[in-house]
Amino acid sequence: MAKGSSEAKGSQAKGRALRWQVVSATFERSAPRLADCPEGDLPEIAVAGRSNVGKSSLLNTFTRHTGLARVSRTPGRTQLLNFFHLRLRGPSGSVPDQALRWVDLPGYGFARARRDVREAFGPMIESYLREREALRGLLVLIDARHGPKDSDFELLEFCAATELPCLVCATKCDKLGASERGLLPGRFAEALQIDPRDVLLTSASSGLGLTQPDRRGGLGDELARLARESAKDSAPITRVPESTTQGAGEPEL
Repeated sequence: MAKGSSEAKGSQAKGRALRWQVVSATFERSAPRLADCPEGDLPEIAVAGRSNVGKSSLLNTFTRHTGLARVSRTPGRTQLLNFFHLRLRGPSGSVPDQALRWVDLPGYGFARARRDVREAFGPMIESYLREREALRGLLVLIDARHGPKDSDFELLEFCAATELPCLVCATKCDKLGASERGLLPGRFAEALQIDPRDVLLTSASSGLGLTQPDRRGGLGDELARLARESAKDSAPITRVPESTTQGAGEPEL
């Protein structure tokens, strides 16, 4: 059962202010093949998760653009790479804006986990994750209420084997009480064998970790940091107005 907004606001009040926030967001294109991916050297952050984890809602809240990614009523339907162009602005304009691509990967694990993982992370997706020079890191979205599943473990093992920087975003944290949220990073870290600082608490409903800070900041801060790291030199994560978005939503994810 969803907890009251007062609990969410209480946990947010303990966090530090967001430093990096989205100031523009547009859909760029969908790519059914690796050859159809956009050209250019913009840093890319890929986003993966089970088909009902809330990827579209998270992107819409993060960008403050409710129509940017349309939510499909059929989880697991989309089998495309969807590219979005984001521009982030840092604290008080003290540093240049950071442009990057948000790359939404096909959802996995909706019906039969093993089969869906093979379908979603088939040759094209694996080639993208292994070979895409612009790729700076991967966000793995996991439902805070249900915890990691086998398909999530497999994906994180892939990241470790390929030394791909990875940040776990716990979604739908507004469905948990304040005490449960406080314990979640440690529980996820123990289960996944990662540092608790590699877990970001998020909620598309309350904006936690997206438009409101969690205890250590927000998603914009992490994206800006990853985007500035060299693809070859980037290390695994160890910590991890003119704010109106623009552009029309295109894909149904």
